[in-house]
Amino acid sequence: MKKILVLVSAAFLLAAVSTSCSKGCHCYVKTDVTHAMAVFEDENMNKDDCKAMEKKLNDEAGLDMYKCK
Repeated sequence: MKKILVLVSAAFLLAAVSTSCSKGCHCYVKTDVTHAMAVFEDENMNKDDCKAMEKKLNDEAGLDMYKCK
C-alpha cells in the first residue's frame, strides 16, 4: 500500500512540475544558469511569440546572449 501511495504522489508531483514549467515565456541571459533574474516574463505568450521575443532581444543587444523558453 505504501509503494502505491508513493508512486501516485510522485506522478502527481511530476505532473504539477511539468505543467507549471511549460506555461508562458521567460527570457534569461544565457550565463544565468540558475534563472535567478528574468529579463522578460509573460505568462500568456505562446511558443512562437516567445521565440520571436528571443530574436528581438538578441537583435537589440547585437549578440546571441538571451534564451527564452
